[in-house]
Amino acid sequence: MDLNGCGFSDPQAQLGLALAKRDIREFHAALEMGAQPTLQDERNTCIYEKALSTAGCAEFIEACLAHGCNVNYINAKHNKAAISYAADSRDPRNLAVLLSRPGVQVDRKYGQLTPLSSLAKNLTVDNVNEVRSCMQSLLQYGASPNLVDQSEMTPLHHVLRNNKIKAAKQDLVVLFLAQPNLDIDNYRNGQVRQLLQQQYPELALPPQREASADGEIDGERLLRQLRDGDESQFEQLLAEHQLNISEKDNLRNATQEQYHPLLVESIKRGKQRALEAVLRTGININKKPTGEATAPIELSIIWGNWQALNTLLHHPELKVAPGSALLNTVISRLDEQPLDDFCDHQRCFELLLASEHVNINEADPGGQVPLHYAVKYRNWKAVQTLLHHGAYIGPKSKFNELPIQDIPPELLEQHFDSCITTNAQKAGVQTFEIIINFANLMRQERVGMQDEMTPIAHIAESKELRHLLQHPLISSFLFLKWHRLSVIFYLNFLLYTLFTISIITHTLLKFHESDHQALTALFGLFSWIGIVYLIIREVTQFAMSPLQYLRSATNYMELALIALSISTCIESNYDAETHRVLAVLTILLVALEFCLLVGSLPVLSISTHMLMLRAVSSSFLKSFGLYSIFVVTFSLCFYILFGKPQEQEQKQPSAPGEEEGDFNSFSKPIEALIKTIVMFTGEFDAGDIKFNTVSTYLIFLLFVFFMTIVLFNLLNGLAVSDTQAIKAQAELNGAICRTNTLLRYEQVLTGRNGCTGFIVNSEPFRTVCHRLLNIYPNSMTVRQISILPNDGNMVLIPHMKVYELKELSNGGGKASASFQPLSTNAVPEQMKKLLDPPLKLLPCCCSVFSNKCSKIDNRTVKLALAVLDQKSNAEQKRQREQLTERRFQLMEQKLEQLLLLHQERN
Repeated sequence: MDLNGCGFSDPQAQLGLALAKRDIREFHAALEMGAQPTLQDERNTCIYEKALSTAGCAEFIEACLAHGCNVNYINAKHNKAAISYAADSRDPRNLAVLLSRPGVQVDRKYGQLTPLSSLAKNLTVDNVNEVRSCMQSLLQYGASPNLVDQSEMTPLHHVLRNNKIKAAKQDLVVLFLAQPNLDIDNYRNGQVRQLLQQQYPELALPPQREASADGEIDGERLLRQLRDGDESQFEQLLAEHQLNISEKDNLRNATQEQYHPLLVESIKRGKQRALEAVLRTGININKKPTGEATAPIELSIIWGNWQALNTLLHHPELKVAPGSALLNTVISRLDEQPLDDFCDHQRCFELLLASEHVNINEADPGGQVPLHYAVKYRNWKAVQTLLHHGAYIGPKSKFNELPIQDIPPELLEQHFDSCITTNAQKAGVQTFEIIINFANLMRQERVGMQDEMTPIAHIAESKELRHLLQHPLISSFLFLKWHRLSVIFYLNFLLYTLFTISIITHTLLKFHESDHQALTALFGLFSWIGIVYLIIREVTQFAMSPLQYLRSATNYMELALIALSISTCIESNYDAETHRVLAVLTILLVALEFCLLVGSLPVLSISTHMLMLRAVSSSFLKSFGLYSIFVVTFSLCFYILFGKPQEQEQKQPSAPGEEEGDFNSFSKPIEALIKTIVMFTGEFDAGDIKFNTVSTYLIFLLFVFFMTIVLFNLLNGLAVSDTQAIKAQAELNGAICRTNTLLRYEQVLTGRNGCTGFIVNSEPFRTVCHRLLNIYPNSMTVRQISILPNDGNMVLIPHMKVYELKELSNGGGKASASFQPLSTNAVPEQMKKLLDPPLKLLPCCCSVFSNKCSKIDNRTVKLALAVLDQKSNAEQKRQREQLTERRFQLMEQKLEQLLLLHQERN
């Protein structure tokens, strides 16, 4: 079907046309082009519904199912399920295709009629054979023959009252009588048995099923009664069954096994009263019923039975098995249409979040936490809800995927804004506090050494999220991390600075054979002390995290530095030239290491210049790597044109007083390459080049134009562009530098993926490393700080006693203690203290530079206040909009009242 004569086809229109023409190939083609079988039209119907309800469309139904249609599809407008549409077709093949899939709700009612009742009620002489086949398929699949309609009539009752199908009625009756759970006595005062005895006295009928007949109540009868839908009678029968077995203790375990199917059936059918009655029997709710792959609590989530889930979550004997990942299960079903009125996966989701049995960061076997699932299913409302409840944004799956990788930056920034609140005091008072909550940046459960920089490092790497490093939530978090780890940094910086001064001074005094022998020996001693420190530092790093150490190129450079420093300081039998080369390499590596350390200082101007150096060097190497093809080409051209063979040089000696060097004569290929690179920068020395022919002039001018003027200026332009870009976002680049520095130090302490060495796992190093690494102790769950903007930007942190110890049950029957968050994030004033030094035995190293260890920078405070102002303005705007809407509603009501009064008067 062409649109507007342009040759474009509409897949959706093609799908409907193919169904109308019964063209299955065109139908498949439309599906492949993106047509949606469940897309509703203006009459609230879709192609999938038309195929189900039209006879002879089994192949089309199969195609729809293959392209993602649900066997339990429900029309939201009419609340009609796919099985009811298939029953309307009266086509056994349509029904067979649907029933070939597992999990079909064959007893779901539409208009108070199950599919079986609908078929029985619409029996005619023309469709009796097709309807019989459909009924047989439904009964074989497990459809209940005892469910009644609004008139309390069963399907068999409708068949018996139909006098138009006398020839085929007996076959249908025999089909129903073959069902072992058929009930012909408990509906409409036993009219079904009476009709059977009148119309078919020769048929053998099932025995009387009234409880008073024999008093026998077994599990089959209880299950049958539950399926029939009469919960009151089920409760009576269950109570009688309990009374009968109360004195038979030896049968109690077997009876418990009989009750598990009742528990499963009550969950699947939404029978809340029946569920509570079964639970009162003392059944084990943690055991997986026979034939079921999931426990009852997981089953209630799968079926969306929020009432059953709520009951089970509050059951005193509930023990959630480790790794059950209940939140992951419900998140994967949030977008599904409800199968029945009692289904509500959103309510299930909210109940699980509020339950103490559920860990919001629990991972499945693939390492994916609920936040992973919410992002994967693009359910942004669920993402916001999980973040609001403190979901950690940094867990890695087995594929090293973080949940924040695919979260929209706007959503993440909006949530970060919500993490900044106040203590409800006026902005001008002394006690006004800015409260920043870090619940999403750190795990709730802390066991041993845990990294805290993983999500921040990903934000720094991502171009889409990088701007969030300047958010006050992240900048304050980096401030706290630097407050802890700065001890290691400044101590290492101080010792390495002393080593740098010592090794360079000792090398200069030694190679210039200074007369100050004592001074040379003194600096030599300091150099050896520095070398010993470097060795201890590298051995400690390797012992803490061997794998992480071997993966870092910087560590290999430091090992080379140690080896060169030792060779420079020792007295060896090397010749003088070798000594000088080793000394030069040592000084270069010492200076490079020192430059890297200086670039890591938390000073904005220094970090900016370090980034510019790194960016320009990287950009030049990448560009020059491509352009080096032309450098090599021109160097070969110059070697051929201007280089002289060795024999000619010997035959033509230089004049007295003139000595032509090989470097200017391009006599060797390697020297020609070096000379060409020098010329590339503009140092031509054209006077030393002998131009013999026109071709030599042309090649040289081509080199000057193409290499010196064009390419060299191009590289300069790229460098200027890079430096301008870095200067434009100097503050952001400073945050990136700090993040990278903190990440390196944290990886040393925790290792890769938390695999620490034996030193970190032993005391007292474990306590010291934990103190330096983690912002808050393991016993604290209120992960927040308070900033006093009216008191010098002082930082307050919660006291050690702000925690709540609770017991969590697991599937093994054991209870484990875990520190759980308090019900409120509001921390009393007496439980806050001033930000303390990283180590109690050492003064805070930050004071060396600022003397304000417990104060946060002004920029972070200003940004936090700006966020609070923005939130306040947004809230005021929302309130004004609500007030305006209420006024409009009031005006409409008044106008309606005036209109009524006017009509009454007329």
